[in-house]
Amino acid sequence: MEKKLTFEHLALISQGHAAFQLLWAGVHLRVFDFLSEKPGSCFKEVQAAINLEEQPTKILVVGLTSLSLIQKNGDSFRNSEIVEKLMVRSSPENMVDVLGWQHHISYPGLFYFVDSLKANKNLGLQHFSGDEDNLYARISHSPELEKVFQDAMASLSRSANNILSTSVPFDEVKHLVDAGGGAAENAIALVKANPHLRITIFDSPTVCERAKKNIASEGLESRIDTHPGNFFEKDFPKGIDAILFAHMMTIWSPERDTLLLRRAYDTLPDGGRVIIFNMMAADDEAGPVSVTLGSPYFLSIATGQGRMYAWKDYEKFLSDAGFKQTLRMKLPKQHGVLVGIK
Repeated sequence: MEKKLTFEHLALISQGHAAFQLLWAGVHLRVFDFLSEKPGSCFKEVQAAINLEEQPTKILVVGLTSLSLIQKNGDSFRNSEIVEKLMVRSSPENMVDVLGWQHHISYPGLFYFVDSLKANKNLGLQHFSGDEDNLYARISHSPELEKVFQDAMASLSRSANNILSTSVPFDEVKHLVDAGGGAAENAIALVKANPHLRITIFDSPTVCERAKKNIASEGLESRIDTHPGNFFEKDFPKGIDAILFAHMMTIWSPERDTLLLRRAYDTLPDGGRVIIFNMMAADDEAGPVSVTLGSPYFLSIATGQGRMYAWKDYEKFLSDAGFKQTLRMKLPKQHGVLVGIK
């Protein structure tokens, strides 16, 4: 069925930059935090809380109201339900750090999206200092920017790893490699949910150092360790029986993803498994919007290679690498899991 596009929807798309900046201001200036603590506050109370003059406060509050981020009832304001859940810092499900990533990394780089489309290359990378060909290497030169990125990835992991740890069976896995495991958010959640499980995080040296601190803070050094390096170049650890790629395979081209899965295949013993966990585009390649909007970032900034792939794409990567797919599991928040067995 054809989707009907309204004028208001088109206006939201064409002025998406303004809509995002209103959202970011609501988070950054703690409008949502204030209304969470004091729902039903009036305009003057909101103005006093965020310490702005009347005109800019009016622009912000009216904009947030028009976007339905806050609700107005008479002279009082409160957060919308989804904002209360995802944009208030005290909420355990908040995604505030993800907006920081969008503000500091995605928006500057996506200025070069059209140029990147024409060149089929991540020309948005020029915004970030360094001479490496991908964002992940360049941000290691900037501790502040790397923290923004890792905080955002940790937030995304917290949002997703409850799904991962409760929905994906790890009963037959003893030693798992979390490839690109970041600051150990996935690993910590998984070992807590699976007392028999041991995990090794395979990521860059600077990220592994962040992971070690988080692992130590949880007292899990005996169950989680790190393996610093580039998994396209350095061998996977020995003695493992599973490899997890969580939010990883969107970064690279189909050829690179297939190569990586072949490297995993060559490492694993017979019966070993690879687990792909990611947001999944539909096989008809018509959405959903919450997934497909991620693709411009991978082209323009991250590596110039990847995109948000469909279920069928990952299945082809697994098959071409030699795996036999045994599980296709649809999960909440447009996430999914594919498992391949050697």
